[in-house]
Amino acid sequence: MIRFRCQDTLVLDEDWLRFEVSIPPQCFRYAGRQIDTIYDSHICHAGIPDIDTVYCAYRQPASPDGVYQPALYVPSRHHAIIVIDHRFTLARHAKAWIADRIRELIIARRPRPEATTDTPSLTAPLASRQHR
Repeated sequence: MIRFRCQDTLVLDEDWLRFEVSIPPQCFRYAGRQIDTIYDSHICHAGIPDIDTVYCAYRQPASPDGVYQPALYVPSRHHAIIVIDHRFTLARHAKAWIADRIRELIIARRPRPEATTDTPSLTAPLASRQHR
């Protein structure tokens, strides 16, 4: 798939032919607090994330120039996801915002390593000092 660049970031608009698709993708709109829903419903399929997901900015056709909303395009499902309650003056800021939210979600869901029994407890030396 050939992707276009507009001022160093992808910009979704009504011209979906730039993504070399014959019809516009199915469009979903979410609030920014629903990043986990976006990730689970659109990016992941059976627990495996779509690595071809594109972080984008969306500019509505009727909006003035310079107002962008964070967006995603998931080519495997042909879905466009737009975050409706965040607006940025630069397209790259909208793209960075959505990329950061997805990255934070992945980090938060990463399993924590279990504490091993070989490492000494930090409270043990303190407890022994108090009894002296």
